[in-house]
Amino acid sequence: MTEKIVTVNPDSARAESVRVEGVRTDAAKGPRVRTAFANLKESASRSIDATKVIGRLAPKQIKDEIQIAKFELKDKGIGVGKGAAVAAVGLFFALCMLIALVSAAILGLAEIMPGWLAALVLAAVFLILTAIFVLIGIGMIKKQLPFKPESAIFGVLYDLGVLKDGSAMNSSRLKREQEEKAKAKQEEKEAKKAAEKEEAEKEGGQAPAANEDQLKQRTNQRREHLKTLRDDLDLQVNSVKSEGTNLVAGSKANVQNAPGEAKVKFASHGRQFTQNATDPEALKARWGSFAALAASVSAFFVFLGKLIKR
Repeated sequence: MTEKIVTVNPDSARAESVRVEGVRTDAAKGPRVRTAFANLKESASRSIDATKVIGRLAPKQIKDEIQIAKFELKDKGIGVGKGAAVAAVGLFFALCMLIALVSAAILGLAEIMPGWLAALVLAAVFLILTAIFVLIGIGMIKKQLPFKPESAIFGVLYDLGVLKDGSAMNSSRLKREQEEKAKAKQEEKEAKKAAEKEEAEKEGGQAPAANEDQLKQRTNQRREHLKTLRDDLDLQVNSVKSEGTNLVAGSKANVQNAPGEAKVKFASHGRQFTQNATDPEALKARWGSFAALAASVSAFFVFLGKLIKR
């Protein structure tokens, strides 16, 4: 019995190694891309969740901060009130000084007239001066009320009405429209005030309002939570950027390596085709069946031509 010696071609072995390595590389690239997409999706989802929580907590935080500001203003108002009380004591002593001066004036006039008449004369003088200054001040204030440039506003509205409606707009019509708007605005304001009062009554019946210490504790806790959420949001955003960068870099690398891999595969298939073409056994194994098929087709057409000629 003769043994058949099989010779391994180094080129074919190298081509097969390149092909296997390419398959392994492609198989490894797939999971990496899927992992990158999964990480990107997870980071984006976490970023969206953190943003939603921040959007829900931020209005509550602002509301509590406003309440704290109200408490602080209340405390400052109390301090201002105490200062005003001390100043009022000073004004009281100033008033006492004024009374003493008036008394001195009365005693001085009492040298030339009875004391009661001197006091009555000074009181009448003070009353006249008070009435004069009060009336003058009230008149000046009334001239400036309401405290807005009514004439300029009326002129602007009149000009806008003329531009809009032409000669159909006149001063009486504009005044009537302004009165109607003012009345509607007043009714709306009253309705809003009633609604706020009703809402305040409902809130008062549901739960007691938090005091200043409770508000500060609650805002501090919420502030720490917001800090954590903000830091987590930064981490997720950075993760999204990193995953996106890696994904883009991987895609660019795949695009750049694609021509080389295709060239290697084409060269491998070309060498394999050349080897098969120069190997008699391979030609016999691969092309024998095709030759038999070609001979069968040729015989079929020859037989068909003979039948047609008959």
